Amino acid sequence: MMRTHWPQVQLASVWLLGVVLSGCTVGPDYATPDLSVRFGESWSETNSKTQQASDSELSRWWRSFGDDELVELIERSLSSNLDLLEAQERIIAARARRGVVNADRMPTLDADAEYSRTERGSDAPMQMGFVPERSFDTFSGGVVAGWEADLWGRVSRLVEAADAEIDLSVEDYRAVRVTIAAEVAREVLSIRAIDDRLAVLARAIEVDREFIEITRARARAGLVSELDLLRAERTASVNRAARKPLLGERRAAEHRIAMLAGERPGSILVAQKPQAIAPPIPDLGLPADLLVRRPDIRSAERAFAAAVARIGAAQADRYPRVVFGGSFVLGGSDVGDLVDPNTRVLSFGPRVTLPLFEGGRIRSNITRAESDARSAHLRLEQRALNAVREVETALARLDRARDRVAELEAAFESARDSEQLATSLYSAGNIDFINVLEARTERLAIEELLATARLDVLNESVNISVALGGGWSVQPTATAQEGVLSLSK
Repeated sequence: MMRTHWPQVQLASVWLLGVVLSGCTVGPDYATPDLSVRFGESWSETNSKTQQASDSELSRWWRSFGDDELVELIERSLSSNLDLLEAQERIIAARARRGVVNADRMPTLDADAEYSRTERGSDAPMQMGFVPERSFDTFSGGVVAGWEADLWGRVSRLVEAADAEIDLSVEDYRAVRVTIAAEVAREVLSIRAIDDRLAVLARAIEVDREFIEITRARARAGLVSELDLLRAERTASVNRAARKPLLGERRAAEHRIAMLAGERPGSILVAQKPQAIAPPIPDLGLPADLLVRRPDIRSAERAFAAAVARIGAAQADRYPRVVFGGSFVLGGSDVGDLVDPNTRVLSFGPRVTLPLFEGGRIRSNITRAESDARSAHLRLEQRALNAVREVETALARLDRARDRVAELEAAFESARDSEQLATSLYSAGNIDFINVLEARTERLAIEELLATARLDVLNESVNISVALGGGWSVQPTATAQEGVLSLSK
């Protein structure tokens, strides 16, 4: 006759019921929001000529400047910047937090062992379960198992949120890359502009030296007064003094580059080279492409996904929790009892808890989770608007900066011709020195403005690449199961 093991059958039935019910997940399912209204259909600043560029070119936009040292310093910084290394650690921490949350939907098994010695005084009262001896030992050992059936998807939603937070940390890592590349590029371009200004001053100082000799000779001959010589010498002193703050700015920029590269300030010296030529701007694509290109928008979208998942986790607290537990213990008054099956104590069964009165805690948690999700969605929309603004602003400023450079180049040609003419007339004794001084001062001022305007064009080129999300490869998003090494570099 077949014997039915009812405890085993009951346990298996309850366990199977828990597995089936664990597919019931409460809370809203996440759907990527439609941000087309925020992005718009086209760019309003479309006067700039664009050049078609692939995603790979945009991911290494700094190479389009044709400055090998700029490229080397940026890629050096991207390999050792401390903020970037910290961002990598945040990815590792996010993956670890996901592992902690995911462990809650796995069974647990703990080993347990205990030894105690009990002694009773002669006048100690007898209690239920006490042996009559005055002293005795107790040995016990076994295992304790437990598993919470995720009936309403509470743990699943928390894991879903943790997955989104890993993706969020990956996007933050990419955003740091974009920022670092842009900061290094701006510092190098700034140094190049300073070098241009220093070159202008060097030429001016050389002209000053020659002009002082001419003026001194003319003063000795009585053709001009000593006042002209004093003016020439004063102008030379002013130009020499103007080099000092520029050299200080240049050194400070080198220190900032060293910091960005994760190195001691003073360890990087930037060579003197001609200023880079502004590259054509990359293909703008459509505004909606920023959702894929911009790490800060992708990060905000992942934060919204995590917030939506937490709503379901909060709602699941309203419903019963079922925990299946069991233990198997061997024990007795002698250590040999730990291997005697007759001393076993086996227990198993489900435990159900249902919240009846929580003082509004659950309802408040749900309200907070819903509010957090709405806030995350608003931040996402704000990021989208800000991204469009940054692109449009950079395009507008680039056009204006280019126009300004063209106008200043024409003004410089005119000022240089005026200075040459004034110098010739002065040498012939036809005009006073003050006319030469005015012409030279105007030419130097325009030449400095021109160097600054050209730097503005380059900086706006950088800003456009950054606003478009350049600085990393547009590849499938690194998921929660991917490691740091899978990040696009």
